[in-house]
Amino acid sequence: MTGETQFLERIIQECQRSQVEKVILLSAWDSRNYCEEYGNSGEIVRREYQTIRAVEAAQTEELGRCLAEKAGLKLIVLQLPYLAGQKNGENYLGSLFGKLYNGEKISLPGHREDSVDFLSWRDLAVLLCRITDEPEDESRTYFVGSGYRHSYGDLEDALKMAVPDGQICYENNPNMIDHENGWQELRRQYGFIPRDDVMEDVGTFYQNFLLEQKSGEKGLQNRLAGYLKRGGASLFHYIEILVFFLLTELLAGYTSESVYFQYVDVRLFFVIIVGTIYGMKRGILAAVLECLVLVRKFASIGIGGIQLFYNIENWVPFVLYAMAGAITGYVKDKKTAEIEFSKKEYELLRDKYLFLNHVYHSAVQNKGEYRRQILGFKDSFGKIFDAVQKLDSDLPEKIFLDGLQTLEDILQNHTIAIYSLDSGEQFGRLMVCSRSQIAMLSKSLRLKDCQEMYEQVKQGNVWKNTSMKEGYPMYAAGVFREQTAVLLITIQEAGTGQYGMDYVNIFRIMCGLVQNSFLKVLRYEKLQEAETYYPGTQIVYPARLRHLVAVQEDMRQAGVADYLLLRLEERDKAVVNQRLSGVIRATDMLGASEDGTIYLVLVQANRQSIQYVEKRLTGNGIAYSIAEKVN
Repeated sequence: MTGETQFLERIIQECQRSQVEKVILLSAWDSRNYCEEYGNSGEIVRREYQTIRAVEAAQTEELGRCLAEKAGLKLIVLQLPYLAGQKNGENYLGSLFGKLYNGEKISLPGHREDSVDFLSWRDLAVLLCRITDEPEDESRTYFVGSGYRHSYGDLEDALKMAVPDGQICYENNPNMIDHENGWQELRRQYGFIPRDDVMEDVGTFYQNFLLEQKSGEKGLQNRLAGYLKRGGASLFHYIEILVFFLLTELLAGYTSESVYFQYVDVRLFFVIIVGTIYGMKRGILAAVLECLVLVRKFASIGIGGIQLFYNIENWVPFVLYAMAGAITGYVKDKKTAEIEFSKKEYELLRDKYLFLNHVYHSAVQNKGEYRRQILGFKDSFGKIFDAVQKLDSDLPEKIFLDGLQTLEDILQNHTIAIYSLDSGEQFGRLMVCSRSQIAMLSKSLRLKDCQEMYEQVKQGNVWKNTSMKEGYPMYAAGVFREQTAVLLITIQEAGTGQYGMDYVNIFRIMCGLVQNSFLKVLRYEKLQEAETYYPGTQIVYPARLRHLVAVQEDMRQAGVADYLLLRLEERDKAVVNQRLSGVIRATDMLGASEDGTIYLVLVQANRQSIQYVEKRLTGNGIAYSIAEKVN
């Protein structure tokens, strides 16, 4: 919007003068279209925005936060997807409709498989009311999603259903926005659950758009033309009947003395023609006109109304005119009705056959697509085979990274976390989690705090948070070694289509694959202990150390985990092993480089959390320095 920055600044100033407590800033979901670049220590160096629109939206949000903070106002930022409603004249959907209506080519911004979301005006209105009525909330940014999973390909199909000959292409711009579970935080804070699936109503919205376009184009002249078009045919028919009636009366006057026309009734001929051509209503009208003329003729020869009524012989011409108009008109109307009925029946049958033809071709197309999916790689059992291959590794840390990526890919969920459980089953250490959860999840999980969930997991079941308990994940399952849980896999949030038993079964299958791969790695490590650890210590050889650090670096670059590498001053392996035995966590790792320097790899740690480790290290006489990489 032109001048939006200045307008926002004035609004914040006026809110401050008026002692407003809360401001709601409606932004665009484009502000999340960025890719984060990380430094060597895992900190975010910069955000690389993918489009100019994304930069503008992000700057507007940042300006709003800065102004609201200085003014002491509570600011709720709503990052909205595309908006839609019954009338879509000025929004994104309306612009697409306008191009389709004008026969122009449409360019959708992303790829066909990229996610796209629409929010209805009704759901937005409900959300705004709930945010306004909530006094206990805090300044925060929310991504508002509809909860329905659609792609630009679905949007193209919906538009093609509305306009089959529409031209649609893709700009294939980068799209880094995660549309999953955009309304979950709003549900927890404001009890907001979106209702409308806009994609299902695109066809109806387009019909409403067409009605608005047609009504907008009709001015006074168009309305008059419409009235004439609707009533002009009937008016012309009545004019024709009137002109024909005057000609008939003129002809009857000239031929009344002719001997030839004593056997021909021109007026009866007029009634029959009108009834045959125009139907019963106008046939009876012609008979009435001729009856009025007949009454006038009787009056001219001295026959009054009483004499005309009581003399039955005088009724004969009136009856003949009425019967002629009614019978011929009835026959005409009957034939016309039969023709109209036949036309409608033909159109109905035609529509049915067209529909069946469309269904047949759709079934053939779907059959081919399903066959390609079954025989293909990405959307079939080939995906499971790919998962098994990915999980084939000789390092547990590699299993965590590949397992997370595989779970996200197959489960279509980006709120997954994997915890390593201690031998006493008291704590769970976060090993890896989805990028969206790394700032939200605690590095350590006390199992007593989620006892109900863990009891289900220990029995080998999948925990389902059907009662929506606060602080509990939506799903959880365990990875077991000799009937003892060693890993805990959780799904923090689930989309609207991820609450069925089929999803639970897929989750259980994937956890089973992770379990098989993880146990195989543990058995391999047990067999390779002599080649992995220095004798009598828990310090790994240089090759293994470099492999471990490389995997941790991959995790950090992917934004799913963090680590810290410490270079120890002490080089005596036996001393280091003795002093750190029982001090470091089971998930941490000691290793030595080729020059004899000993390193400590702290999993899920960073420079901010080093203070908690420092006391334990210095208390056991271990001096250290932070290292960026080995050697």
